[in-house]
Amino acid sequence: MVIVYGTKKKLKIDKSLGHKMCPNCHHTTEQALAREKTAVTIFYIPIVGWVSKRMIFCPCCGESRKLTSAEYKELKNA
Repeated sequence: MVIVYGTKKKLKIDKSLGHKMCPNCHHTTEQALAREKTAVTIFYIPIVGWVSKRMIFCPCCGESRKLTSAEYKELKNA
């Protein structure tokens, strides 16, 4: 019997932070507060999941700036 296993990453956008200039691509776009969730899969079904990264995400270039848990909570509640 063959067991298919692996990991899967999913980006979840939690809140829009408004139009700001990206330090990477220098475009003024709508920055987003996001989380990257990682899950262990068996037969492509997520079994165990956790949040691996909290970040500010630029949809134009895909650049992300990693945040600490306290910074993330402060921006989410603001």
